Amino acid sequence: MSKNIKVAFDLGNSSLKIAAMKKSVLELHELPLPENLVEEDEILMPHAFSAFLKKAKKDLRLPGGPAGLLLPSSKAICRLVTMPRMSVDQLMLNLPYEFSDFIHGEPHQYYCDYALCRDDPQQPALQEERGEEQLTMMAAVTQRQQIQSYVRIFSAGGFSLKRILPQEMSLIQLVKSFRRERPEDPREFCFIDLGFLSTRIFVVHGDRIQAARRVHIGCRDLDRVVADIFNIDPFLADAYKRGDHQGVLEHPRCMEVYENMAVEVLKVINFYHFTYRQNQLQGVYLIGGGAEIEPLRRLLEEALGLPALAVDALFPGGEGQGQGHNATFVEAVGLMAEPEKEG
Repeated sequence: MSKNIKVAFDLGNSSLKIAAMKKSVLELHELPLPENLVEEDEILMPHAFSAFLKKAKKDLRLPGGPAGLLLPSSKAICRLVTMPRMSVDQLMLNLPYEFSDFIHGEPHQYYCDYALCRDDPQQPALQEERGEEQLTMMAAVTQRQQIQSYVRIFSAGGFSLKRILPQEMSLIQLVKSFRRERPEDPREFCFIDLGFLSTRIFVVHGDRIQAARRVHIGCRDLDRVVADIFNIDPFLADAYKRGDHQGVLEHPRCMEVYENMAVEVLKVINFYHFTYRQNQLQGVYLIGGGAEIEPLRRLLEEALGLPALAVDALFPGGEGQGQGHNATFVEAVGLMAEPEKEG
Protein backbone atom coordinates (compact mmCIF):
# COMPACT_ATOMS: atom_id res chain seq x y z
CA MET A 1 0.00 0.00 0.00
CA SER A 2 1.14 3.55 -0.66
CA LYS A 3 2.65 5.37 2.28
CA ASN A 4 1.40 8.64 0.78
CA ILE A 5 -2.36 8.10 0.52
CA LYS A 6 -3.90 7.54 3.93
CA VAL A 7 -7.57 7.72 3.00
CA ALA A 8 -9.37 7.17 -0.34
CA PHE A 9 -12.89 8.10 -1.37
CA ASP A 10 -15.23 6.58 -3.93
CA LEU A 11 -18.19 8.94 -4.30
CA GLY A 12 -21.33 7.28 -5.59
CA ASN A 13 -24.84 8.61 -6.05
CA SER A 14 -26.26 6.87 -2.99
CA SER A 15 -23.24 6.31 -0.74
CA LEU A 16 -19.66 7.31 -0.02
CA LYS A 17 -17.14 4.49 0.15
CA ILE A 18 -14.03 5.12 2.25
CA ALA A 19 -10.80 3.13 2.54
CA ALA A 20 -8.50 4.32 5.34
CA MET A 21 -5.12 3.11 6.51
CA LYS A 22 -4.68 3.28 10.28
CA LYS A 23 -1.42 1.96 11.69
CA SER A 24 -1.00 -0.49 8.79
CA VAL A 25 -4.59 -1.72 9.20
CA LEU A 26 -7.03 -1.18 6.33
CA GLU A 27 -10.46 0.06 7.43
CA LEU A 28 -13.46 0.14 5.09
CA HIS A 29 -16.57 2.26 5.61
CA GLU A 30 -19.68 2.93 3.55
CA LEU A 31 -21.81 5.94 4.46
CA PRO A 32 -25.28 6.47 2.96
CA LEU A 33 -25.59 9.93 1.45
CA PRO A 34 -28.42 12.24 2.55
CA GLU A 35 -31.14 12.68 -0.05
CA ASN A 36 -30.48 15.33 -2.73
CA LEU A 37 -26.82 15.75 -1.75
CA VAL A 38 -25.47 14.00 -4.86
CA GLU A 39 -27.39 13.28 -8.05
CA GLU A 40 -26.23 12.11 -11.49
CA ASP A 41 -22.60 12.30 -10.26
CA GLU A 42 -23.03 15.97 -9.33
CA ILE A 43 -22.51 17.34 -5.82
CA LEU A 44 -25.60 19.52 -5.58
CA MET A 45 -24.75 21.21 -2.27
CA PRO A 46 -20.96 21.66 -1.92
CA HIS A 47 -21.07 23.26 1.54
CA ALA A 48 -23.36 20.54 2.88
CA PHE A 49 -21.10 17.87 1.40
CA SER A 50 -18.03 19.43 3.05
CA ALA A 51 -19.91 19.38 6.37
CA PHE A 52 -20.77 15.72 5.71
CA LEU A 53 -17.05 15.00 5.21
CA LYS A 54 -16.13 16.83 8.41
CA LYS A 55 -18.59 14.75 10.40
CA ALA A 56 -17.35 11.53 8.79
CA LYS A 57 -13.76 12.43 9.63
CA LYS A 58 -14.66 13.03 13.26
CA ASP A 59 -17.01 10.06 13.72
CA LEU A 60 -14.75 7.54 12.01
CA ARG A 61 -11.52 9.11 13.24
CA LEU A 62 -10.18 9.16 9.72
CA PRO A 63 -6.49 9.95 9.34
CA GLY A 64 -5.28 13.31 8.12
CA GLY A 65 -2.68 13.74 5.44
CA PRO A 66 -2.88 13.10 1.68
CA ALA A 67 -6.15 11.68 0.36
CA GLY A 68 -7.31 10.15 -2.91
CA LEU A 69 -10.55 10.45 -4.88
CA LEU A 70 -12.03 8.24 -7.56
CA LEU A 71 -13.47 10.29 -10.41
CA PRO A 72 -17.08 9.40 -11.24
CA SER A 73 -17.21 7.65 -14.61
CA SER A 74 -19.20 10.50 -16.19
CA LYS A 75 -16.52 13.05 -15.23
CA ALA A 76 -13.56 11.55 -17.05
CA ILE A 77 -12.65 9.56 -20.13
CA CYS A 78 -9.85 7.00 -19.91
CA ARG A 79 -8.80 4.92 -22.89
CA LEU A 80 -5.93 3.04 -24.50
CA VAL A 81 -4.07 5.38 -26.88
CA THR A 82 -1.20 4.76 -29.32
CA MET A 83 0.79 7.73 -30.61
CA PRO A 84 4.09 8.25 -32.45
CA ARG A 85 7.10 8.54 -30.16
CA MET A 86 7.64 12.19 -29.15
CA SER A 87 8.89 14.35 -26.31
CA VAL A 88 6.81 14.86 -23.18
CA ASP A 89 6.02 18.47 -24.17
CA GLN A 90 4.87 17.36 -27.62
CA LEU A 91 2.84 14.56 -26.09
CA MET A 92 0.98 16.88 -23.71
CA LEU A 93 0.31 19.26 -26.59
CA ASN A 94 -1.15 16.54 -28.83
CA LEU A 95 -2.91 14.38 -26.23
CA PRO A 96 -6.09 16.50 -26.04
CA TYR A 97 -6.79 15.78 -29.70
CA GLU A 98 -7.18 12.09 -28.82
CA PHE A 99 -10.29 13.16 -26.85
CA SER A 100 -11.96 15.43 -29.40
CA ASP A 101 -15.23 13.56 -28.80
CA PHE A 102 -15.14 14.56 -25.11
CA ILE A 103 -13.57 18.02 -25.15
CA HIS A 104 -15.90 20.94 -25.79
CA GLY A 105 -14.26 24.34 -25.83
CA GLU A 106 -10.56 25.10 -25.47
CA PRO A 107 -8.05 22.31 -24.65
CA HIS A 108 -6.59 24.37 -21.79
CA GLN A 109 -9.91 23.97 -19.96
CA TYR A 110 -9.16 20.25 -19.60
CA TYR A 111 -6.54 18.30 -17.73
CA CYS A 112 -4.89 15.36 -19.52
CA ASP A 113 -2.60 12.71 -18.04
CA TYR A 114 -1.21 9.35 -19.08
CA ALA A 115 0.55 6.19 -17.93
CA LEU A 116 2.81 4.40 -20.41
CA CYS A 117 2.09 0.74 -21.15
CA ARG A 118 5.09 -1.55 -21.38
CA ASP A 119 3.38 -4.90 -21.84
CA ASP A 120 2.25 -6.03 -25.28
CA PRO A 121 -0.40 -8.70 -24.66
CA GLN A 122 -0.50 -9.72 -28.32
CA GLN A 123 3.19 -9.77 -29.30
CA PRO A 124 5.47 -9.48 -26.27
CA ALA A 125 8.55 -10.34 -28.32
CA LEU A 126 8.08 -7.15 -30.38
CA GLN A 127 7.59 -4.90 -27.38
CA GLU A 128 10.99 -3.20 -27.53
CA GLU A 129 11.00 -2.94 -31.31
CA ARG A 130 7.53 -1.40 -31.41
CA GLY A 131 8.42 0.89 -28.54
CA GLU A 132 11.05 2.62 -30.68
CA GLU A 133 8.37 3.80 -33.09
CA GLN A 134 5.29 4.46 -30.97
CA LEU A 135 3.99 5.02 -27.48
CA THR A 136 1.11 3.01 -26.06
CA MET A 137 -0.50 4.44 -22.96
CA MET A 138 -3.59 4.65 -20.83
CA ALA A 139 -4.61 8.29 -21.23
CA ALA A 140 -7.31 10.24 -19.41
CA VAL A 141 -8.96 13.65 -19.62
CA THR A 142 -11.26 15.62 -17.32
CA GLN A 143 -12.29 19.23 -16.85
CA ARG A 144 -9.86 21.37 -14.84
CA GLN A 145 -12.77 23.19 -13.25
CA GLN A 146 -14.17 19.88 -12.00
CA ILE A 147 -10.85 18.90 -10.42
CA GLN A 148 -10.54 22.32 -8.77
CA SER A 149 -14.08 21.99 -7.40
CA TYR A 150 -13.35 18.59 -5.84
CA VAL A 151 -10.14 19.90 -4.29
CA ARG A 152 -12.01 22.85 -2.70
CA ILE A 153 -14.90 20.74 -1.41
CA PHE A 154 -12.69 18.08 0.16
CA SER A 155 -10.30 20.68 1.56
CA ALA A 156 -13.22 22.36 3.31
CA GLY A 157 -14.12 18.91 4.67
CA GLY A 158 -10.64 18.43 6.13
CA PHE A 159 -8.95 16.37 3.41
CA SER A 160 -6.11 17.25 1.05
CA LEU A 161 -6.61 15.51 -2.30
CA LYS A 162 -3.25 14.41 -3.70
CA ARG A 163 -4.36 11.63 -6.04
CA ILE A 164 -7.40 11.80 -8.31
CA LEU A 165 -7.85 8.88 -10.69
CA PRO A 166 -10.48 7.60 -13.12
CA GLN A 167 -12.03 4.22 -12.42
CA GLU A 168 -9.90 2.45 -15.02
CA MET A 169 -6.57 3.55 -13.53
CA SER A 170 -7.65 2.58 -10.04
CA LEU A 171 -8.36 -0.97 -11.23
CA ILE A 172 -5.05 -1.14 -13.11
CA GLN A 173 -3.18 -0.01 -9.98
CA LEU A 174 -4.94 -2.66 -7.89
CA VAL A 175 -4.13 -5.41 -10.41
CA LYS A 176 -0.49 -4.38 -10.74
CA SER A 177 -0.10 -4.24 -6.97
CA PHE A 178 -1.66 -7.70 -6.66
CA ARG A 179 0.51 -9.21 -9.39
CA ARG A 180 3.70 -7.90 -7.80
CA GLU A 181 2.86 -10.23 -4.93
CA ARG A 182 1.46 -13.02 -7.14
CA PRO A 183 3.33 -12.88 -10.48
CA GLU A 184 2.37 -16.48 -11.26
CA ASP A 185 -1.33 -15.61 -11.47
CA PRO A 186 -3.10 -14.99 -14.81
CA ARG A 187 -2.64 -11.52 -16.32
CA GLU A 188 -6.32 -11.02 -17.17
CA PHE A 189 -8.86 -9.67 -14.72
CA CYS A 190 -12.48 -9.01 -15.63
CA PHE A 191 -14.35 -6.52 -13.44
CA ILE A 192 -18.12 -6.04 -13.67
CA ASP A 193 -19.09 -2.85 -11.87
CA LEU A 194 -22.76 -3.12 -10.92
CA GLY A 195 -23.22 0.57 -10.22
CA PHE A 196 -26.14 2.85 -9.52
CA LEU A 197 -26.52 4.56 -12.90
CA SER A 198 -25.01 1.88 -15.13
CA THR A 199 -23.08 -1.36 -15.36
CA ARG A 200 -19.50 -1.17 -16.60
CA ILE A 201 -17.34 -4.06 -17.78
CA PHE A 202 -13.53 -3.85 -17.79
CA VAL A 203 -10.94 -6.44 -18.77
CA VAL A 204 -7.56 -5.48 -17.35
CA HIS A 205 -4.62 -7.15 -19.06
CA GLY A 206 -1.32 -6.31 -17.38
CA ASP A 207 -0.99 -2.54 -17.45
CA ARG A 208 -3.90 -1.67 -19.71
CA ILE A 209 -7.64 -1.89 -20.19
CA GLN A 210 -8.01 -4.45 -22.96
CA ALA A 211 -11.79 -4.16 -23.25
CA ALA A 212 -14.40 -1.85 -21.75
CA ARG A 213 -18.08 -1.15 -22.17
CA ARG A 214 -20.83 0.68 -20.36
CA VAL A 215 -24.36 -0.80 -20.18
CA HIS A 216 -27.05 1.70 -19.28
CA ILE A 217 -28.77 -0.55 -16.75
CA GLY A 218 -27.93 -0.13 -13.09
CA CYS A 219 -29.19 -0.38 -9.54
CA ARG A 220 -31.29 2.73 -10.07
CA ASP A 221 -33.47 0.66 -12.42
CA LEU A 222 -33.85 -1.89 -9.64
CA ASP A 223 -34.80 0.84 -7.15
CA ARG A 224 -37.52 2.04 -9.54
CA VAL A 225 -38.96 -1.47 -9.77
CA VAL A 226 -38.91 -1.87 -5.97
CA ALA A 227 -40.52 1.56 -5.60
CA ASP A 228 -43.28 0.55 -7.99
CA ILE A 229 -43.87 -2.79 -6.26
CA PHE A 230 -44.36 -1.17 -2.84
CA ASN A 231 -45.69 2.18 -4.10
CA ILE A 232 -42.91 4.13 -2.34
CA ASP A 233 -40.34 6.72 -3.44
CA PRO A 234 -37.03 5.51 -4.96
CA PHE A 235 -34.96 6.81 -2.03
CA LEU A 236 -36.88 4.58 0.40
CA ALA A 237 -36.79 1.78 -2.17
CA ASP A 238 -32.99 1.68 -1.82
CA ALA A 239 -33.38 0.79 1.86
CA TYR A 240 -35.96 -1.88 0.99
CA LYS A 241 -33.55 -3.29 -1.58
CA ARG A 242 -30.60 -3.36 0.81
CA GLY A 243 -32.68 -5.10 3.47
CA ASP A 244 -34.38 -7.45 0.96
CA HIS A 245 -37.74 -6.35 2.38
CA GLN A 246 -40.28 -9.18 2.10
CA GLY A 247 -37.88 -11.05 -0.19
CA VAL A 248 -38.28 -8.40 -2.90
CA LEU A 249 -34.90 -9.23 -4.48
CA GLU A 250 -36.38 -12.51 -5.73
CA HIS A 251 -39.48 -10.80 -7.14
CA PRO A 252 -40.09 -11.69 -10.83
CA ARG A 253 -39.84 -8.04 -11.86
CA CYS A 254 -36.46 -7.72 -10.13
CA MET A 255 -35.31 -10.93 -11.79
CA GLU A 256 -36.22 -9.34 -15.12
CA VAL A 257 -33.81 -6.47 -14.40
CA TYR A 258 -31.04 -8.96 -13.54
CA GLU A 259 -31.68 -10.86 -16.76
CA ASN A 260 -31.41 -7.68 -18.83
CA MET A 261 -28.08 -6.89 -17.17
CA ALA A 262 -26.82 -10.44 -17.73
CA VAL A 263 -27.69 -10.42 -21.42
CA GLU A 264 -25.72 -7.21 -22.04
CA VAL A 265 -22.73 -8.36 -19.99
CA LEU A 266 -22.69 -11.70 -21.81
CA LYS A 267 -22.43 -9.85 -25.15
CA VAL A 268 -19.24 -8.16 -23.96
CA ILE A 269 -17.68 -11.35 -22.58
CA ASN A 270 -18.50 -13.29 -25.76
CA PHE A 271 -16.99 -10.54 -27.90
CA TYR A 272 -13.81 -10.59 -25.77
CA HIS A 273 -13.51 -14.38 -26.10
CA PHE A 274 -13.96 -14.07 -29.87
CA THR A 275 -11.46 -11.20 -30.27
CA TYR A 276 -8.79 -12.60 -27.95
CA ARG A 277 -8.99 -16.33 -28.52
CA GLN A 278 -5.94 -17.03 -26.37
CA ASN A 279 -7.52 -15.39 -23.34
CA GLN A 280 -7.28 -17.09 -19.96
CA LEU A 281 -10.23 -15.61 -18.11
CA GLN A 282 -10.91 -17.83 -15.13
CA GLY A 283 -13.74 -15.81 -13.62
CA VAL A 284 -15.09 -12.33 -13.03
CA TYR A 285 -14.90 -9.89 -10.16
CA LEU A 286 -18.28 -8.37 -9.31
CA ILE A 287 -17.85 -4.94 -7.78
CA GLY A 288 -20.08 -1.99 -6.91
CA GLY A 289 -23.27 -1.90 -4.86
CA GLY A 290 -25.07 -4.47 -7.00
CA ALA A 291 -22.44 -7.11 -6.19
CA GLU A 292 -24.08 -7.57 -2.79
CA ILE A 293 -27.36 -8.70 -4.42
CA GLU A 294 -27.20 -12.49 -4.22
CA PRO A 295 -29.84 -13.31 -6.91
CA LEU A 296 -27.99 -11.01 -9.34
CA ARG A 297 -24.63 -12.63 -8.56
CA ARG A 298 -26.12 -16.08 -9.04
CA LEU A 299 -27.79 -15.21 -12.34
CA LEU A 300 -24.61 -13.61 -13.73
CA GLU A 301 -22.53 -16.67 -12.87
CA GLU A 302 -25.04 -18.92 -14.61
CA ALA A 303 -25.32 -16.70 -17.71
CA LEU A 304 -21.58 -16.14 -18.14
CA GLY A 305 -20.49 -19.65 -17.26
CA LEU A 306 -17.75 -18.10 -15.12
CA PRO A 307 -17.45 -18.02 -11.33
CA ALA A 308 -17.60 -14.78 -9.35
CA LEU A 309 -14.12 -14.60 -7.84
CA ALA A 310 -13.41 -13.28 -4.36
CA VAL A 311 -12.50 -9.60 -4.50
CA ASP A 312 -10.95 -9.82 -1.03
CA ALA A 313 -8.08 -11.79 -2.55
CA LEU A 314 -7.02 -8.64 -4.43
CA PHE A 315 -6.66 -6.64 -1.22
CA PRO A 316 -3.34 -6.52 0.67
CA GLY A 317 -3.34 -9.59 2.88
CA GLY A 318 -6.68 -10.62 1.40
CA GLU A 319 -7.94 -14.04 2.31
CA GLY A 320 -10.46 -14.37 -0.49
CA GLN A 321 -13.57 -14.65 1.64
CA GLY A 322 -15.77 -14.17 -1.42
CA GLN A 323 -19.54 -13.85 -1.80
CA GLY A 324 -19.30 -10.16 -2.68
CA HIS A 325 -17.58 -9.33 0.61
CA ASN A 326 -16.06 -5.83 0.37
CA ALA A 327 -17.02 -5.61 -3.31
CA THR A 328 -18.07 -1.97 -2.99
CA PHE A 329 -14.59 -0.91 -1.88
CA VAL A 330 -12.45 -2.37 -4.67
CA GLU A 331 -11.80 0.91 -6.47
CA ALA A 332 -11.17 2.88 -3.28
CA VAL A 333 -8.54 0.30 -2.29
CA GLY A 334 -7.08 0.54 -5.80
CA LEU A 335 -6.57 4.27 -5.22
CA MET A 336 -4.32 3.48 -2.27
CA ALA A 337 -2.22 0.88 -4.10
CA GLU A 338 1.44 1.73 -4.51
CA PRO A 339 2.10 2.94 -8.08
CA GLU A 340 4.79 1.03 -9.94
CA LYS A 341 8.11 2.84 -9.85
CA GLU A 342 9.44 4.05 -13.18
CA GLY A 343 12.68 2.73 -14.60
